[in-house]
Amino acid sequence: MKILSAEQTKEWDRLTTENQKISSWDLMERAVKKLTENMLNDFAPIQSPIVIFCGKGNNGGDGLGVARYLNSQGFDPIVYLLHSEKYSEDNLKNQRLLKEADVRYFKPDDQVEIPEKAFIIDAIFGTGLSNPLDNQWALFFEQIYQANPQSIIAVDLPSGFIADYPMNKRFPCLKVQRTYTFQVPKIGLLLPDNQTYSDSLSLIDIGLDKSVLNQFKTNFYFLEKKDIQKRLKTPSCFSHKGTFGHALIVGGSLGKIGSIVLSAKAALKTGSGLVTSYTPKCGQDILQVNLIESMCLTDETNDLIKNFPLLQDYQGVAIGMGLGQTAETEINFIEWIKKQAQPLVIDADALNILAKQTNPFLIIPKESILTPHPKELQRLIGNWENDFDKIKMVKDLALQYQITFVIKGFYSVITTSDGKVYFNSTGNWGMATAGSGDTLSGIIASLKGQGYQSVDAALIGVYLHGLAGDLAIKKIHPHSLTASDISDYISEAYFNLENL
Repeated sequence: MKILSAEQTKEWDRLTTENQKISSWDLMERAVKKLTENMLNDFAPIQSPIVIFCGKGNNGGDGLGVARYLNSQGFDPIVYLLHSEKYSEDNLKNQRLLKEADVRYFKPDDQVEIPEKAFIIDAIFGTGLSNPLDNQWALFFEQIYQANPQSIIAVDLPSGFIADYPMNKRFPCLKVQRTYTFQVPKIGLLLPDNQTYSDSLSLIDIGLDKSVLNQFKTNFYFLEKKDIQKRLKTPSCFSHKGTFGHALIVGGSLGKIGSIVLSAKAALKTGSGLVTSYTPKCGQDILQVNLIESMCLTDETNDLIKNFPLLQDYQGVAIGMGLGQTAETEINFIEWIKKQAQPLVIDADALNILAKQTNPFLIIPKESILTPHPKELQRLIGNWENDFDKIKMVKDLALQYQITFVIKGFYSVITTSDGKVYFNSTGNWGMATAGSGDTLSGIIASLKGQGYQSVDAALIGVYLHGLAGDLAIKKIHPHSLTASDISDYISEAYFNLENL
């Protein structure tokens, strides 16, 4: 799914009305109906008083339309409408049709009455906002937020939020529990910098004309199930274990062998024909007992890896999990990686060792996949001003050095060697647990071993990892989710992807 700018989305609306021969009012009605249905379903039963704050433009028109639909469902919402000398045409039409609701006018410096435990809908400002609001809005938003922080939803965007540019914490913006955004996600809502503005995000398909999407150029995409389904291969009935590749998992040190167990287990569950782990001698018994389906090779030393393996027998290689950063390991790893041409999945301590080099990207094999968490990324590329800046830096590096980055987190970001940026749509906060990243590295290494190109291995791997976590928390509370649980649900994730 393409991620479009606010201007592109506005033009998409216009082209839809033109091609489908409908009015902007018809499109608003379609959006309002879908929004109301989703909201009533997600928060059923709504028994609290409903308060809707509406602006003067079409976002406010959406809010007024929601009030009308709620009236028809037997609700009696209170509507606060921003006082203005100029409303949009569709906003005015909704005002005329909204005869039975309790409509009150407000200005941003007003004190408003909000019933206790009200369910609040924010439709004051939408995607049309391109500059920060005046500071007077800060106090107004605060009184809305304090009325009931756990029950505020936003229509398209939280009021005060600027979709396509970095937000500053000084900018007045309403914090909401959930944002219902139309058709495609707005990039700003996917960035960690802005996590305080909206706790969750729901996409609503309002039937915009997909035939015109090719007109809109973008490098940003939101991964959907269908994007992964079209990339997955269908195995032949004549396949054998060699068909599914041999994955090599390199890492571990005294006290950190578990990371290799997790990574190797994930590779097996993802479908590798063969999995071999390369660890210090201290890891052999642990691996052989915990993963009887895998093989194990050991370094000559007991506690750390000193001599790194030859790769010619392996099609997918992940390295770095639990590796440690002793001087011996560092020196030998750098000498080893300088000689490699095969793409690698590079994680954890391997990234930390590389970060100590003047320019680590010069010695990383092309088409390698780097899987840093934010702190590891900072060590690799230096500081950034904001998340937009971070993504640009990583995007440029991926393009320049022909590598793929996976920046782990909620809405994990994948930047590819062809200059594209993907945001993952699967995963949950329960996956922020020890070993989750090791599991991801094993998944991606397995996919590389199965013959997937680096970009596809990264995209499928990140989505599959998150989907397994999402399926797991249907039976395991997020607080109790472990990395092993994620691997155990990879099979369920595959079944899910087979369903249209």
